[in-house]
Amino acid sequence: MPVQTSLMFCLMAVLVALVDMASDLYIPVLPEIGHIFGVDESWVGATLSINLVSLAISGLYYGSLSDTIGRKPVIIGGLFLFTVASFACGFSTSITQLLISRFFQGLGGGVAFSVGVAVVRDLYEGGAKSAQMFSRMQSVIALSPTFAPIIGGIIGTMYGWASIFYVLGAVAVVLLIAMIFYGKETLPPEKRRKGFSSGLGDEYRYFLRRPLFLCYAGIQILSLGWFWSELAFLPALFQDHYGVAASSFGWYLSVLMAAYILGTFLNQYLVNHVSLKKLVNIGLGLFFLTAIAMCVAQGIDFVSPWIVVALRFPGGIGFALVFGNAATLAMDQEKERTGSAAALIGSSELLAGAICIFIIDLFESDTLYPLALMIAACTVFCSLFMLKARCLQKP
Repeated sequence: MPVQTSLMFCLMAVLVALVDMASDLYIPVLPEIGHIFGVDESWVGATLSINLVSLAISGLYYGSLSDTIGRKPVIIGGLFLFTVASFACGFSTSITQLLISRFFQGLGGGVAFSVGVAVVRDLYEGGAKSAQMFSRMQSVIALSPTFAPIIGGIIGTMYGWASIFYVLGAVAVVLLIAMIFYGKETLPPEKRRKGFSSGLGDEYRYFLRRPLFLCYAGIQILSLGWFWSELAFLPALFQDHYGVAASSFGWYLSVLMAAYILGTFLNQYLVNHVSLKKLVNIGLGLFFLTAIAMCVAQGIDFVSPWIVVALRFPGGIGFALVFGNAATLAMDQEKERTGSAAALIGSSELLAGAICIFIIDLFESDTLYPLALMIAACTVFCSLFMLKARCLQKP
């Protein structure tokens, strides 16, 4: 693998992990933020949701723009906005200011989930190699929800919640400098599209006429939807119901992410021996197993923080088999519109996450049933998409 290609891949992995970390780092201090600003859980949860919505909206524009003018300038622009907004979050003195800053942080960070993914597709040209590198990227990104809550809990406890955003801003500055001086352009002029399609019009209506793409993209989107709802649901369940301290919550979450990391390494090996479709099906089966096990455990009142972690372990491995492989199957259908396809998938993932967070917040966080039902519902729809894709590909 050429050095420049490896460097660009690493920069994209760090970029996506950093934007993902913008939420993971401060999850342990969400209750503290509510107490400081004197607001209830719904307002604090909105700082997650509004960030996901702005990530989703901006990603749609970044993808189309990067197909027209190239990846590097778009990444630099988005990362600059993310950097400024991260510091603004730390300086917020009210929940309103924090919400506005989180919105702009998402507008800048949207470049990671659309253009960052498109860059990997540019570098490795799709197929098994692309799926393998997506999986490798996800194993790096998985370090964010694995260690970020632990680090965030420690930083927040020692220096206050605002310091978490100062750390994010400082890391973003370093990454921005590295991107300016060492990042390479992965979309040469001859492969760029003529003219910028401004967002949500014909550019994205095109994909509505691509049923096979929509099936695989739907699987990717809904899988991440229940994952985001879990991140919003577990802090209240663990801290308010099970009595877990904010500084300790990250350790439980890190074990959950360990399952995902294990799955990504397993996936990197399996993509060379098993079809991507079969791996996705296996992953969906593990989702069902997790949902059923949670319901049974809650039904017989056999639950505790570590029991929850153990029950969720198969789902973490399954998530690694679905996430990335489904995206590769989707984008392999749209090789001429990689940037826009990646943007649409990334933005829809985040919108699905915001919707799933809103839905799960409607339920009391004192049992596992809401999370189990969320996983089961998303998996049912994913399975239907998989069946539809199989029908579309029959001769």
